[in-house]
Amino acid sequence: MDNQTNIRPKIFIQIQNDLKKQFYSDDDADLTPKRPLIAKPSKFSRGEGQQFQTDDSDNTPMKQIFPYSPKGQNKLSKFKQKESHIEKDSDIQFDSNEEEKKEQAIKIQTNQKTEPEYDIQQMSKQMEQKYQNPKQPFKHTPIQKSNSSKQVVNKHLHIKDHPFRHLVYGKNINQNEFLRFLQIVQSGLLYACNSLKGPSEKFLRSRFIRLKESNQRKSKLLILDLDETLIHSCSSRDSPQVTIQLQDDEDKVDLCFNIRPFCQEFLKEMSNYYNIYLFTASSELYANAIVNHLDPKRQYINDILCRNNCFETKNGFFIKDLRIITNRPLKDIVIVDNLPHSFGLQLENGIPILEYLFNPKDEELKYLQKYLIQLSKEDDVRTFNKENLKLINLIDFKLNI
Repeated sequence: MDNQTNIRPKIFIQIQNDLKKQFYSDDDADLTPKRPLIAKPSKFSRGEGQQFQTDDSDNTPMKQIFPYSPKGQNKLSKFKQKESHIEKDSDIQFDSNEEEKKEQAIKIQTNQKTEPEYDIQQMSKQMEQKYQNPKQPFKHTPIQKSNSSKQVVNKHLHIKDHPFRHLVYGKNINQNEFLRFLQIVQSGLLYACNSLKGPSEKFLRSRFIRLKESNQRKSKLLILDLDETLIHSCSSRDSPQVTIQLQDDEDKVDLCFNIRPFCQEFLKEMSNYYNIYLFTASSELYANAIVNHLDPKRQYINDILCRNNCFETKNGFFIKDLRIITNRPLKDIVIVDNLPHSFGLQLENGIPILEYLFNPKDEELKYLQKYLIQLSKEDDVRTFNKENLKLINLIDFKLNI
């Protein structure tokens, strides 16, 4: 208990330092999807036993967790719940009362100029008609950034016949996991298109970075997320595959995680086509410890971008703006992440991937390779992703879940 007590102040200091670097998106105050009420925070996000932070997908505030949540329940993504995206008129409509008052004031002024005296009987009839057929409040048309027509999906539609089956690359996935994944992706896309606003040019320039180049320079960059994409962080009671003991100053910490199936094979194969980099919303200490285990000789992963390279919105979402990378154009950069809002400022550069929570039969990295190999040969990755992934079409797709 004494060690944990000494560590907590360090966590708070680090969080305060992170807050000083926050980027505030002007548009995401009311439209940001609500965080789920039930979640399983890891010991990293709780601050128990270590002084570093994991990816924001595992950083749900403690006050939002039910005290009776079942022990060992898997954590949910921030975009698990879809009820809160932009379907509320109050979030995006004009004040109908104010509009009505203005219209009434204009009518009164006009009538005063043209008709100095009113017919009492005529006025009473008008008032009766008004209250029998009240004026409908004005509703602003919801913002949409897709021209695709809305469709309805039957809940029991077989996965192989689903129009967005291509977004899951592995063969072993059940119906519930698939629909949940589509819900997460759709919510992230809605947030990115309707709420997220990029930083100013001045703020963006302050974050510019030149990535370390490999000796074998490839034409394309592959940016990989860490948590729930390559690994899943867990506690010691979850029987982790890997446990690493870290020492920072006088503190010793156990870092426990599971590695996604085919991860090492994936990194090795993709290094033949891409220069590979890691971009995580986790702390630098945490990310380096994971990469040192996955790629101890740094044969495949050339460099790491961490939390201090992300833009944090005022709602606590970490955005990975690829424009901070100065030594490659956007047409040559592709990012793979389980949370689409992370690459929300460059949707056409991104590939959403099914989140990994510890499924020994997971095959996403194994079958994603084929798509990435083909993508590496294209002149502009954005055009290829737009034509093949069709993420924008998913925004208007009605999911019956």
